[in-house]
Amino acid sequence: MITIGKLIIPENDVLNYQEVENYFNNNQNILQVSKNKEIDFSIISKLINDSFPKPNIYGIFIKDSEEVEWTLKYIGQRKSKYIKDRLRQHLIKKHKRTGAQFDRVKIELKAGKEIGIKLYSIKPDELRQFYEQKLLNNLDCLWNCQR
Repeated sequence: MITIGKLIIPENDVLNYQEVENYFNNNQNILQVSKNKEIDFSIISKLINDSFPKPNIYGIFIKDSEEVEWTLKYIGQRKSKYIKDRLRQHLIKKHKRTGAQFDRVKIELKAGKEIGIKLYSIKPDELRQFYEQKLLNNLDCLWNCQR
């Protein structure tokens, strides 16, 4: 059973959690967003603008530039209408009051690593926080320190 507030949901395939976990565990279909030690945010903007439904859960991955395998470092969620702003905070410019991963991303880029992302859409949007927490409990995301 899964409890969300006062709502109790039988844990079964209706929520398709395993599909979401498998998606973020899979090393394929990661969109590389860095080039020459910089983030090309136009890649992210185009992807989100062209997406329907809009994503509301994201993963940030890194890899050595000569490697094939990506490593999941961070899982996050945001209301789908704000997802682009949140990714901008992580990858381009951090707002002082957020827990954005900008400093870590900058360090990885400086070290010659590549940055990639994966996006996923959870419906209804209100369940995105549940999925994020469950993913954090089950996946090894070193940059998520609020676990």
